[in-house]
Formats: sequence, C-alpha cells, structure tokens
Amino acid sequence: MEIHRKPPASVGPTARTSESSSAQAPKAKALTVRDGFDTRGARPSNFVDRPKGRPTPPGASVPASAFTYGSSNVPVKPGANKVDPSKEKPKLTGEPVIAVIDGGVDFKHTDLDDAMWTNPGEVAGDGLDNDGNGVKDDVHGFNVGDGGGDPFKGEGTDHGTHVAGIIAAEDNGQGNTGIAAGKAKVLSVGGLYDGADLLTNFERSVDYLVKMKTEHGVNIRAANASFGDSYRDAASQKRWTAAVQKLADADILLVAATANGNGSNMNNVPDMPANIDLPNVITVASMDKKNDKLASYSSHGDKVVDLAAVGEDVLSTVPGNQWEEMSGTSMATPTVAATAARMFAENPDLTAVQVRDLLLKTVELDTDLKGKVITGGKLDINAAIAAAKATVEPKPETTVATR
Repeated sequence: MEIHRKPPASVGPTARTSESSSAQAPKAKALTVRDGFDTRGARPSNFVDRPKGRPTPPGASVPASAFTYGSSNVPVKPGANKVDPSKEKPKLTGEPVIAVIDGGVDFKHTDLDDAMWTNPGEVAGDGLDNDGNGVKDDVHGFNVGDGGGDPFKGEGTDHGTHVAGIIAAEDNGQGNTGIAAGKAKVLSVGGLYDGADLLTNFERSVDYLVKMKTEHGVNIRAANASFGDSYRDAASQKRWTAAVQKLADADILLVAATANGNGSNMNNVPDMPANIDLPNVITVASMDKKNDKLASYSSHGDKVVDLAAVGEDVLSTVPGNQWEEMSGTSMATPTVAATAARMFAENPDLTAVQVRDLLLKTVELDTDLKGKVITGGKLDINAAIAAAKATVEPKPETTVATR
C-alpha cells in the first residue's frame, strides 16, 4: 500500500484534501492486518481501513481489570471507578477537549504540539501520579495498551496522529490546518490496538475519560472513534452499549466511523461502536474528495449511518513532523468531531445530544446519499457552526445610571 508522505518543505500552507504528491513522495511502510488495518480490495492507494484491534475471545466475560485504567494485573472491585454522586462535580473550563481514542498521537509534532491538551495536575517526567487519577505522567493523555501516561506508543500511531491533525492541526503555515485549529484541544488515548482486545481497551478508555471529566474537570466534549468491528454475540454488544452509555451519562458525544465495505449496507450488521443506538452517538460515512458522492470504499445504511463527510485524499499530520494524504471513513469521522468542537466553542452550554441534533439538522442534502444515510445529507461545517452560535442567548443590556 502506498501512502503519500510529504516533508514540511513540500507542503503549501493550509492545504487539506486535494493536493497529491505521488510523483515525488517516498513510500511509507505499509500498515498490516496485524496492526488492525485491512488493506485489501480495489481502493485508493492511500486508503487505510478502520482499525479493528485485537478480537475479543469467544465467550469472554468482563475481566476484573476492564473497568480500570491502571495496571491490568491489579484486581478491581466492580464499581470501583464509579462516580460518587455525593461529591460536587468540578467546574468545566477552557477550550473544548476532543479525545482521540486510537493509536497514539505524536504530541511533539510541530503542527500539533500546541494543539494538545495538557494535564495541569501532572509534572512531566517525574514518574509520579501527581493528580491522583491512577496514571503516572499522563500529561497529554493515556496509553490504554500498557496503562501508562505516554499515549505515543504501540501500533497505529500514523492513524491516530492523522486523525488528530484533521481535528486541530495548528494554523501555522505548515502542512494542513485542522478544522478546529485554535478552538479545541486534543487528548490522546493511545495504545488501543495493543495489550488487551479492542472492546476491553475501549471500556478502559471510556473510564479514563469519564473520570477525567467528572472528577478532574477536564472539558471533554467528544470522543472520536475511527475504529470498529462486528460483534455478533449478545454479551459483547451489551458491554459496548454499557461503555457508550457511560459517555452519554458524562455528556460526551461519540463520533464513530462506519465501515469501509465498498458500498456495503450496514443496517443489519452489529457494527460496534458505530451502530449503537444511543442519542450521544453520531455515525459517519465518507464522501469522495469532491464532496459530490459517497466514496466508493465507504459503507452506508439508512437506518444506522447518520451523515457523510469528506474522507478521501485528506492531508493531515503523521509522526515525525510530516504529513500524508489518507482515505477512509477514519478521515471523515474527525471532520465531524472537529465541527462538533467548533460548535461547543460557540456555545459551551450545548449538550452532546443538542450538538448531534444540530449537526443532523444542518446537513446539505445530496441526491447520492438518499437511501444511504439517515439524513440523506452530508456535513455542512459552516451551517452547523452557525446553528450553534444562534443558540447563544443574548446577554441583557446593562444601563448606566446618569445624573
């Protein structure tokens, strides 16, 4: 598989999706099925499939450590990480934070270093759990694969870094500019494809995010899920749903990618987490690079997929201060997550459900999407942001008494 890699000198300012560099770009090391990336099929040369992570063993029950984000060797009592309702919740402040649950993000990338969330309760590199959340040195996020505080380890870091750049890459004249540049921060939950299976790692990721929001006041408003797989057993489906419900209870929007099934219909597929029917879930298909039809590689489903967004030939960050064009529903999904971040920035009082509803109500209808996605439309970034801004109630005017 060829991926178009661009060194900093060859990239023009704020380019995002249409520029190709196949003539001069060196070939990057191909992602493999072992990494969770299925690269088979007649697809764009820069195509990357949704990572599937490691499969859940058949009939596996919830492991004792599934609901903690510390060491997987430490037994945890059921409910140990549940929020105590008697405790006063910390006030959420600052820019909206978007969690990228994926392979880790290169937080030292010159186009991302100022876009990363930084944990104010941690002292970088001292080897201590300064904020008492169970993770040492989680300065920019958490590594669910090894339970540590460095998210930039393990498989799929190209994928996670690319997703993060679509959301918030800096407007600095290099590479691409993220849709929410300067308006949101990225919290990296890396290591998703390492250690335990995908489902268990997702459960641990959710627990970390919920704890950081509800107990530490981190303004986490959405989580990007550019991964997924089919889970046909009822026990696994129940676990997926319970984890996403935790996000809902914490008022966190889950933006999920549908499959890259070359036009397959996902209506009757137990695709997790994309097809979970909860009001905080928004599921995304991919438009082609011209934004005029569903991309040939994208799946669809007029009962389970909400809308589509551009996901073909999207230029974004990859590790090592470089940029690549990639294609897939994995690239369309952070476009929606970033738009949601912009909406939360316009009106911090909006809930996850309200932002989801506004995203769906402001789509641009497209005849090619009729019968393929629920709304029959594609993301309209400007309309969605304007709709969020319109919900802000004007402050009452104050009059100054005069003599």
